[in-house]
Formats: sequence, C-alpha cells, structure tokens
Amino acid sequence: MRIAVLGLGTVGKQVVEVLDLERELFAARLGEEIVVARILVHDQDKRRPESMHSRLTYDPRDVLDDPDIEVVVELMGGFEPARSYIAEAIRRGKAVVTANKEVIARAGPELSANGRPGADLLFEAAVAGGIPIIRSLQESLAGNRLQAIYGIVNGTTNFILSRMHEDGVSFEEALQEAQSRGYAEADPSDDLDAVDAARKISILASLAFGGWVDVDLVRREGIRKITADDVREAKGLGAVIKLIARAEATPEGLLVGVAPTLIAKSHPLADVGGAQNAVYVRGEPIGELLFEGPGAGGPATSSAVIGDILDAARARRVGGRSVALPLEPAALLPAEVHQNAYYLRLRVREVAGALASVAQAFSEAGVSLRIVHQPPGGEAEATVSLVTRPTLRQHLERAREILHSTAAVLREESCILAEME
Repeated sequence: MRIAVLGLGTVGKQVVEVLDLERELFAARLGEEIVVARILVHDQDKRRPESMHSRLTYDPRDVLDDPDIEVVVELMGGFEPARSYIAEAIRRGKAVVTANKEVIARAGPELSANGRPGADLLFEAAVAGGIPIIRSLQESLAGNRLQAIYGIVNGTTNFILSRMHEDGVSFEEALQEAQSRGYAEADPSDDLDAVDAARKISILASLAFGGWVDVDLVRREGIRKITADDVREAKGLGAVIKLIARAEATPEGLLVGVAPTLIAKSHPLADVGGAQNAVYVRGEPIGELLFEGPGAGGPATSSAVIGDILDAARARRVGGRSVALPLEPAALLPAEVHQNAYYLRLRVREVAGALASVAQAFSEAGVSLRIVHQPPGGEAEATVSLVTRPTLRQHLERAREILHSTAAVLREESCILAEME
C-alpha cells in the first residue's frame, strides 16, 4: 500500500522513520507492506535525511493526482492549504490521516460529508496525542449514553500550572521553561488563550454527544491571569488550578467550555502533572473512566498517527471504519443559565467586620459560600479567598457589584471557576 506524507517536521519525520524501520512488523500485522511513496515539503533548501531524498516532492499534485496513493497523511499544520489538500484527497477517494485539530474543529463535518466510500478521515492525533480517546468515543463507548467529559487537553498549560504549583515559580518563569523544553511555541497564544483546548473539546463533544459543536461557540478563558498568589491560595484551600475543558449534557442542552478551574485535590484530574493530558468520561452504563498519557510532542503524536495509518490501511482492504462526524449542530446551553461554583480572591482592609461585610455581600446576592479562608495579613491589608456553592452567573455578578462598593474591600484580584464537590 502506497501512502504519502504531507509535511516533514518533527512528527512527519518521525512517522516516516518508524514506517520505514518497522516495515516488516507492519506487513506481518496487515498482510501487506506500507510504503511511504511521496513526502510533500515546502522548503527546498532545508536539509533532509538522505533516505528520504528520492521521495521528496514540492508539488501537491504529485500526491493528489497519483491514483496509486491510497492514504494521505497530513502533518503540515495550519488551516490552509492543509484543509484544501485534505478535501481534495477525500474527494478523490483517498483515506486521510491528520493531526490537525484546527482543520477538524473548523471543517470536520464538511470534510466528512464530501468523502467517497472508503475515503476515511482519521484524526486520533488531533486530541490528546498518545491517548486513544477518539477511537474510544467512536467505537468502544459507542453503546453508552455519555453524560460528561472533563479534560486536561493542553500539555503546555498543564506544564506551566504544574510548575507554578509544585515549585512556586512565577507564570513568566514557567512559560519560559516550557518554551526552552519545546512544550510551548515562540508565540504560545493558542495555548495560553485556550484556543487549542477549545478546538479539542469541540471535537470530543461532537463525537460524544452526537451533534456538531461549532468551535467558535465554545466559551473559553486562558491562563494568563493566573498568578503565584492564586496558586498559593489554592494550596491553602486543599486544591490546585488546572485548565479544564469540559462538555456536559444537561436536560436543557449541552454545556461546553474551557477555563482555568480550582479543583479539589481529590478530583481525578488534580494529580495530572507536567505536560501530561487526561480525559475523564462519565456515562451509562460504563460509569466513570479516566484516560491519561502523553498529550504532546513527537512520540505521542506519531504513535497516534501511525495507529490511524494502520487502521486506514486495514479498512481499505477488509472494509469497516468510515465513522462519519455528526453534521447537525448540537443544542448548546448558554453558560449564563448553568450553575457553577466560583473561586474569588479579594484584598480587604484589616479592620473589624471586614469578613462579615464580604459574607453579607454574597448573602444579599443570594450566593451561598462553601469555603472562606483568610490567612494572616499585614497591618493594613489582608487576603480573603473563598469558594461559592453552585450559583447562576448573574447572582455572582451581583455579589461582585456589591463587593466593589463595600468600603472594607480594596479590590478583587481573581475570579475563576471551581469544582470542589
């Protein structure tokens, strides 16, 4: 079986090397060899491994117009021209394997709908790297009614928050270390602003709940505002802060979003450290499952890509696969009508009655408090950290308005989601 690889970056190079090295092993598993016949690259001046020179091409037509190439592996990244190449390959009946979360999140249904029989679109590597969560949702868990998916699906932000929590470093120091280790790009905006995580949860939610979740409708909040003070106060509350992507089915609709969240140490995602990813799934009749593993980097991504290549090759010969993405839009629930718990950190005057005035503000707004923590302060000021019980966003905003006009409250320093129960 002849295949083509589009892009020869870190992942593309590793995929080609593994397919070359393990040709006999994969042939034994499939009953035929997989041959990387073409490798599409853009930079003609870049040095490439000698073993790949004869297969290099700079013209996508050498791949798309070749009827003998049955599987196209897109590892270029970016939206265009990757989307166009994928669409054309599928239109011509070729199977496509991709790690491109942006293309799947923004154009998945369109691509899935326009394929010919046998033109599978496989994208295990687009979400959570080495964790087989896509295949599990499409196959193993297909007989379940899923209720919720919570995930740490961005290794860069998890590394940063883990370093802040475990070693007390600042956000800036942790980011710099993430970049030096290759976890974060020179421009880490997609990671820090939760763009990457929003794409991934839109894909997971679409597969889990049977309606397409438009990534542009996913509410997201990044981690740029999380400080060392927040991390220190979280410890005092017996909690950690993680960037949590979640999708939850409710009777009124589907709730989907990404936000930094204070979670109790007992939460199944609390101990997921470093650049690891983890996805927690709850459903009936399966109950609760936790998938954990490496979520980024060459080895994790290439492992998922190669698994999809073997899947696509097997399907071309014996049939099967062809799991289409949902085309109809999901009924999304506005965040304003869902009840959440919140963590707030306030700076107050060190005067008699300050804590009582804070509690009164929440009481007037109809918000119950679950935890109130006031560590020793200075002579004039003190910090008050608190966690509310689940409440509507409008009630929280009313409490914040009252706090801002309370003489004992100097300022609000942080306000994020919380999952302490």
